[in-house]
Amino acid sequence: MVDINNITDKREILFALAPFSEGVKALKRRSDLVDFAYSDLRLYGSTLTKEGVGSILEGNTVPGAPVFEHRLCEAHRKLLSRFDDKLHMGLETDNILLNEFCVTLASSELPPYREGSPLLYHLDFVPGNDDRISADLADMFTAIRRAEKEDAFAGDFCYKAAAIHMGILKVYPYEEGFSELSARAAAQYELVRAGCFPVDIDISESEYNRICGDAIRTGDAAEFAELLRKAVFKKLHMLIDAVKRGV
Repeated sequence: MVDINNITDKREILFALAPFSEGVKALKRRSDLVDFAYSDLRLYGSTLTKEGVGSILEGNTVPGAPVFEHRLCEAHRKLLSRFDDKLHMGLETDNILLNEFCVTLASSELPPYREGSPLLYHLDFVPGNDDRISADLADMFTAIRRAEKEDAFAGDFCYKAAAIHMGILKVYPYEEGFSELSARAAAQYELVRAGCFPVDIDISESEYNRICGDAIRTGDAAEFAELLRKAVFKKLHMLIDAVKRGV
């Protein structure tokens, strides 16, 4: 188990090594984007390799990969740029920001809110009243802010990111899989807001679905939070090693 204090300490070690070489900066930029896009596509069900995702992000076409997956890779590039814009504005994750993330991922306009109450077979969960989607999201974000103010997360930004992710999935606002994509984008944004980076959530789609289902049924986001802590710790270790090696 990774303690949030270990992550905080490791982050301080990394930033104490600044200024970084151009090689380290380039490595970070590429790993941020590839980790973010590859993790998201894999959890979406894509069979693209990490190398394939990297190739698409470099402007190449991967034979056999659907057009949608090429478009989704480019959407992640735009999304990271939006992260920077929103951070400069000091924005927290809320309904409006979530919709913006979803628009970027859809590469067009906002996908419609779900129609009916579809059984989310992989979550074993039926969402609530369709007329209350916006209100439920607003209530969820308000509860998150209240919990943070009361220090319910004990300063653990990974747990906060996981709680937001699971809260969005419990409401399940969008059609066509964009609820999961947008929820993960919100979690990654929270990591970046906390001074860390987008990460590869290194699990399979089936394991991700199980963890999400368990979290929604129990109301406990701890397992997903631990995955985020491990991923952040691993990335910090990689960057520190790159700096020390003189990349």
